[in-house]
Amino acid sequence: MTRRIVLALPLLALVATGLGGCGFEPLYGRFGDVSIADDLAQIRIQPIANRSGQILRNHLIDGLQPRGESQPTTYTLAIELIEPQPQDLGISRTESVVRYGYVAQANCRLLDASGREIWRGRAASSTSYEVTNSQFATLAGLNNARDRVMEEISIDVKAQLAALFRARRAVRNG
Repeated sequence: MTRRIVLALPLLALVATGLGGCGFEPLYGRFGDVSIADDLAQIRIQPIANRSGQILRNHLIDGLQPRGESQPTTYTLAIELIEPQPQDLGISRTESVVRYGYVAQANCRLLDASGREIWRGRAASSTSYEVTNSQFATLAGLNNARDRVMEEISIDVKAQLAALFRARRAVRNG
């Protein structure tokens, strides 16, 4: 094991040296005294309809504003959440459903302080859950699937917004 580590160190140093010269910069890095995380914290997230929307909004708040909502906010994020009915994925020999697929899509718009749309994006995710003889277990599976999908969508939206702010900074800083 130790021999592998010793052999891997020069390779790791070579890779790290190559990354430094290729212009690689972390997405959430600082630009002088401001960071992308500071830009993300200035986004107010509008309420999203239904329970799934509440879950998605809570994940977004946790991801975009981990230190709480900043005052004043510069941007507003509006999201329309689309959730089709669960789809049959698994059918048993007795022709009963044993697995459902859960899918959701978020259509997003970022507005500046004047209400002008500056970005439009979309994020989607899907998963599945098992149907059991217990209604409680099946409902728990559905709720867990919904939470996982909403969390994945929030991560995707955050990454898209971070890329937007990164590109805007690159244009401003030439």
